[in-house]
Amino acid sequence: MSDLALAERVVELLGGHEPIAVGEPNATRWRSALAASGARVARDAEPVPSAMVCFLGEPGDTVRRVERLDGLRARLEPGGRLVVLDHNQPRRRPGRVGATLWLWRQGLGPARARYPTAREVAAHGFVVETLHLEAGERVQIVVARLR
Repeated sequence: MSDLALAERVVELLGGHEPIAVGEPNATRWRSALAASGARVARDAEPVPSAMVCFLGEPGDTVRRVERLDGLRARLEPGGRLVVLDHNQPRRRPGRVGATLWLWRQGLGPARARYPTAREVAAHGFVVETLHLEAGERVQIVVARLR
């Protein structure tokens, strides 16, 4: 799935709650993709009704992930929405093999696709609303709301 297609999906899931704050890593890349999809992207440190962060291609470094989630939580308005993009392990064997090969090409092991993203988001002050699987189940999209 392309960055633009994922950005369009993020905008759809946020339901027009803009501007959208973008968390690291790759914030510049995702700001561009969101802008290309027609969304209004928030300026740095601006309080926002919604935010997104993408951990695709990143190692499962818990400390850095928590810092990023906490940084976005601090910017969100009460009841604000967060979308998190991350790896997922497909349920079916052919998809799982393809996802594992893709992870190895990124320098990541297959365990990276089993990172408990939704639980992590819930543990950091959010209520997980939905979980969507995209790109043949290789990408999970967690949609959550600030408590």
